[in-house]
Amino acid sequence: MKKIIRDTCILASIMILTVFAISILWSGITGEILLVFELFGLSFLLTVVIHAFDSMVSLPILYCYFVKYLLVTCVVLVFGFIVGWFYRSNFWMVFLYVAIVFAAAYLLDMLVTQRDVEYINERLKERERADSTSVDKSDRSVV
Repeated sequence: MKKIIRDTCILASIMILTVFAISILWSGITGEILLVFELFGLSFLLTVVIHAFDSMVSLPILYCYFVKYLLVTCVVLVFGFIVGWFYRSNFWMVFLYVAIVFAAAYLLDMLVTQRDVEYINERLKERERADSTSVDKSDRSVV
C-alpha cells in the first residue's frame, strides 16, 4: 500500500510539474503556478528536514510526532513569511494548516502500519505452524 501511495504521489507530481511547465511557456508564471512551485519547494525542504531529524534523533513515537509537528510548523512559518503567505496578523493559521495535514498523514501512517503489523503477525503464525509440523514429523520418525 505504501508503494502505491508513493508511486501515485510521484506520478501526480510529475504530471502537475509538466502541465505547469508547459503553461509557463504559453502564459508565463501566474499566481497559481507560482503557488504550486512554492508548495513543491516547501515539500522538498520539509522532506529533507524530517529525514535529517529522523536520522539524528530517536524518541518515543508520541514525542517524535510532537517534535516533528513543532519542527514542521516552524519551517512552514519561516517559509511562509519569506514567500508572503503569512503576515504577523495571520501567522496563527500555520498551526491550523500543519495540524490538519499532520492529522491526515498520521491517520494514513497508522492505517498502513496496522496493515503491515497484521501481515507480519500472520507470516509469523504461518512460520510457527510450519515449524511445529516439521518438529512433529521429526518426533514421529524417531519413535
